[in-house]
Amino acid sequence: MATVMAMATAMVQMVLEQVGRRACAENQGVCPAKRFRDRSTGRSCQASVSLLGFSLLCMGVPVHAENWRITPTLAVTETLTDNVFLTASDKKHSLVTAITPGISIDGKGARTSLRLSYTLTGQFYSPGYSNSDTDRLPGQKSASNSHQNALTAVGMLEAIEDWLFIEATGTISQQYLSAFGTVSPSNSNANVNNNQTETSSYSISPYIKGRLFSSTEYLLSYRATVTSSQSGLVSDTTANEWLGKLNGSTRWSALGWALDASRLTNNYQANRLTNNAQRRDYENTKYQLSLLYRFNPQIQVSMFGGQESQNYVSLNQETHTTHGFGFVWTPSPRTELSATNNKRFFGNGYDVKFHHRMPRSLITYTASRNISSHPPGVGNTGQGSNYDAYYAIIAANNPGASPEAIRTQVSQVLQDSGIPADGSVVNGFLTNRPSLQESQQLSLALLGVRNSVTLNATESKQQPLGLVNGVTDDFSLANQITQRGFGIIWSHQLSGLSSLSLSLNQQHSISARSGQSDTRTQGAYLLLTTRISPKTQANIGARRVVSDGVTISSGGVGTSYTENALTGALSHSF
Repeated sequence: MATVMAMATAMVQMVLEQVGRRACAENQGVCPAKRFRDRSTGRSCQASVSLLGFSLLCMGVPVHAENWRITPTLAVTETLTDNVFLTASDKKHSLVTAITPGISIDGKGARTSLRLSYTLTGQFYSPGYSNSDTDRLPGQKSASNSHQNALTAVGMLEAIEDWLFIEATGTISQQYLSAFGTVSPSNSNANVNNNQTETSSYSISPYIKGRLFSSTEYLLSYRATVTSSQSGLVSDTTANEWLGKLNGSTRWSALGWALDASRLTNNYQANRLTNNAQRRDYENTKYQLSLLYRFNPQIQVSMFGGQESQNYVSLNQETHTTHGFGFVWTPSPRTELSATNNKRFFGNGYDVKFHHRMPRSLITYTASRNISSHPPGVGNTGQGSNYDAYYAIIAANNPGASPEAIRTQVSQVLQDSGIPADGSVVNGFLTNRPSLQESQQLSLALLGVRNSVTLNATESKQQPLGLVNGVTDDFSLANQITQRGFGIIWSHQLSGLSSLSLSLNQQHSISARSGQSDTRTQGAYLLLTTRISPKTQANIGARRVVSDGVTISSGGVGTSYTENALTGALSHSF
């Protein structure tokens, strides 16, 4: 219980500290406590007060932990690279030693749950290249000793039985500053890349849910999120979201209805490249009434309409009517297709999902067109696309297994096969404003007796919503940015303890503005993995990465380079 409450309190404290620092910055050093007495100061102080109340509530509720698994880990990785700075000329070699202690927590009690994974990687370069080296290119970071954090955490507390719940999440990840900047080799943090920055996102969400009378379910939730990066090129953000939902049935069992209302505000903080006059607060309020009709257990259709008010494309709030339709088709437990289409202020918005599972394989397809504030990796607490695919396959073939046993088997299969849990091939990039994003992704996972294959293909198109004076990002260079990528991994089981995997991937960033160069990064990776003991694993690998393009991105760094590297790693779980 002490561990769980410490984790929850620490996560809430991170959120409070982030909001507090922003409050001081916005008021030129004025303490946030003074802002609490001023009702006209803005939304960030309201978020701080709410988060403080929720943290006190969490500490006052008894929690009884039952089944918790805490696993410390330690990994050592050696990387010998001929291009530590990923540059086109004057390449520098280096032997990079990475020492990564970590901890994972996975457990569920009577009224609480927590899934957390955290690692701290210390990087040691030999030889190192300091900032004073005169033969380094402009814009290069130093290759002195450094460290990187990585965190994925999601916890839930049932504060009042069957009524009040509190969810908290946290992520720390490496994100790209520009779509046209340097792309690092996959699953490697050894290189020094001026186009990447450590980005953190923390959120807390209390919500209540229950039933009204006997035919209506209700949900009311609030979520506060703070996102920040270590780069001064992008703005930190604070988001506050209210959501209310009613779902009901009628005297006709096939007919149902739903009423939704939401309000989302995004505050983009001033950074060292902008001032308070250039900040923008975005607000979106929606109301929607839906009717749902189920023809049979396999087919359900829906129609909906409502109203949306927003200031994404104008300095003032604009109100538009919305309407659309959707359907869900489930011809069998192994296949499902769902789609919605909605007329909104930016045109047609849609969301399509399809998956089909075969005995030892899974194919999925998703497509969407909606508003986006951050790249997919920011705030994402999922286990990864490859993890989800293999979980579905293994769970279907082991119907009597517990979720814990399935998770353990999935993790072991991925580690033994040399397949990363996340199969993302297009990572997106940070921006200083919301964007309209149109994306589609196709993935295939095949789990054989000795051979396994994963295939991921992604296309993403982004364009800015409105103009912000004085703000510089990739949208200052192009009014639409398209990113396409694919990745394929083949793994072959050599023996009961060893496997060999080959990975090929490509990412291509394209500018819609004439005269803007495109960038393309391709990589080939060979990895031999062996299990020394049930808790110890080792691997050796080789890679070659080629990046073409002479673009100078908004971050000021060119993108062409070639890199060859040899890697070796030893990891142990305690």
